[in-house]
Amino acid sequence: MSAPASPYRFLAPQPRHQRPTKRVGVVSFTLGLLVVFGLVVYATWLGVAALATVDGATQRVGATGTTTRLATAPPKAAPPAVVVTPGGTTMAFDQLWTASDGNTIVAGAPTVGTSMQTGEPVILVPVTLTNNGERDWNPVSTSFVGKLNHATVPESAEGDWMYRSPIVAHTSVTLTKVFVGGPGQFSLTANTPNGVALFSGRI
Repeated sequence: MSAPASPYRFLAPQPRHQRPTKRVGVVSFTLGLLVVFGLVVYATWLGVAALATVDGATQRVGATGTTTRLATAPPKAAPPAVVVTPGGTTMAFDQLWTASDGNTIVAGAPTVGTSMQTGEPVILVPVTLTNNGERDWNPVSTSFVGKLNHATVPESAEGDWMYRSPIVAHTSVTLTKVFVGGPGQFSLTANTPNGVALFSGRI
């Protein structure tokens, strides 16, 4: 005979490891939320830093551009007034003479040399003509007279006395003027359409 069925249901004890599993899931979920929140905060911080960097670079470029524009397009200043050398002024060699049109002449210190053609002593004077105007300066319109011990001396053919090329605006030409003579008190007069330059000194 079989045993009679028990009127009581047998309930197996529930395993105790289910509750810790729920706790681990809650902890994992919370940690995941914290990680996601941290990543969002980090990404936001990176974005703000990048915008600040771009903004600073734009300001620097803007400042540089302003400086460049000012440097390339400065306001036009009034041209400096021409200080004309007073008429009749005797200047030492190597000093600057200025005509009424702004052109200048500088006669360098004269030296004594020997003519290659005749073997006689000659006086060599470097003369620099500077055209500060807008029109050509024709050297033919400027003549030179040399005096040794107050007596006029001839200009040698070995010098640049035949120079005829126009001196264009804002350029300089240095000519070598050669006169027959030796040491002594020497003076050079340059007659231009805009004034007379006179240089004097001992050789």
